[in-house]
Amino acid sequence: MTARERILTVLSRNSIPDMIPWVFYPVLVPQGEVERKARNKGCGIFTHVPAWRIEMQDVEVSMQETWDDKGKTITRTYHTPAGSVSEKIREDPGYHSPWCIEYRIKNMSDYRVVKFMVENTYYHEDYDSFTAAQEDLGEDGIVVASPGYSPVLLLIHVYMGIERFIFDLYDHPKELEELIYLIGEKQDEVFRIAARSSAKIVESGDSLTGNYVEPRLYEKYCLPFYNRQGELLHQNNKFYAVHMDGKLKCLEGLIKETKVDLIESFTLPEQGGDLPIEEAINIWEDKVIAMNFPASISLKGREKTKEFMLKLFKRIFPAKNFMVEISEDLPHMYWKDIVLILSEIIPKLGTFSVPDSKIR
Repeated sequence: MTARERILTVLSRNSIPDMIPWVFYPVLVPQGEVERKARNKGCGIFTHVPAWRIEMQDVEVSMQETWDDKGKTITRTYHTPAGSVSEKIREDPGYHSPWCIEYRIKNMSDYRVVKFMVENTYYHEDYDSFTAAQEDLGEDGIVVASPGYSPVLLLIHVYMGIERFIFDLYDHPKELEELIYLIGEKQDEVFRIAARSSAKIVESGDSLTGNYVEPRLYEKYCLPFYNRQGELLHQNNKFYAVHMDGKLKCLEGLIKETKVDLIESFTLPEQGGDLPIEEAINIWEDKVIAMNFPASISLKGREKTKEFMLKLFKRIFPAKNFMVEISEDLPHMYWKDIVLILSEIIPKLGTFSVPDSKIR
């Protein structure tokens, strides 16, 4: 089987692939000798490409870069007829991941500006670019269409941060809910475009965690959104994935009710999650769990890393709704060892039919 076939076979739940699918984000595993060895052992590429173009009308963006001992900070200012808002993004020195340190909504007057920006954002089909990306990758993995964050998570991660979100949820619920509804309408447009595309998987990249999206918030805002998009995608023979990489114990029952096919980048308790993988596999038996390899394990050395993976397979065997991912940053000095260990263990023991006695 090819890497692409394994992923789609597990998601379809109609048959069993020759081994557990395992994939990596291409930004996290540098192209070269080790990466090539992993792909020769069946590892696939899990990459995100939009099937649309974004146009923001009547919005001018100015940008300024500054440097200090913590690295580069980018300040973006959005100028609109309704006023201006700005954000500051700090780039980490390792993987150059962007982290917001100052959000666009700082006071109530910023709602008007952000609302104008959302209303004047338009999405246009770009199916040719998406199809070209799929053809370029071929059978070496899967290209995922990702419309970005769902409305509440977009507000938390991009527009206002968790502290402001919680205060406005109680102090200014009308204004907050109007913005959530407006973002949801725009997201519906993107998902309709994605549903007509050639993508097999469409993903909300929410980085969901129960730390700040507690059950009441999830049930009121996330569950209806996920189920609406999941139903649309299923009608168009597509799989729906959501990036859920936090503490999910308090949400496990609600996630079970969610029309999501792939829980992507699941975090083990060994790396800060709070839901044992065995429990997740059992309660979400109709969903596939893509477990992120816990980078912290690599700090214990090669043998401990190998021992951890062997014990993990023993714990989950014979689960058939499971994948392994490298979907979070790995320590630069250890990533090669991690990839090589997975290349050794998964093809040998990561099958759905290996006898339990061989997993030691």
